[in-house]
Amino acid sequence: MLSQPQTATRSHVELTPLSDKTWRVCDDRFDAGDRRRIVGYLQDLDGEFEMLWMRPHPGVVYRHSTMEAAVAAITVRLDRTSFVD
Repeated sequence: MLSQPQTATRSHVELTPLSDKTWRVCDDRFDAGDRRRIVGYLQDLDGEFEMLWMRPHPGVVYRHSTMEAAVAAITVRLDRTSFVD
């Protein structure tokens, strides 16, 4: 039986702390100054992580149970949308 090849997905999520509970979320594939670089803001709300998206649709909010789950979901969405808008 042949095994399925494993492929690793590199995250392009860059988190910049703005406070002890808030981070700016950037897509590191874009240069500083490119409007597509900042994708939103992540906030720790008492152990639940809320992602406020700034693009492609400003104001969309998703909540995640952990920081790792938030980064994984952000990575998937960036892979789907970064070059579309």
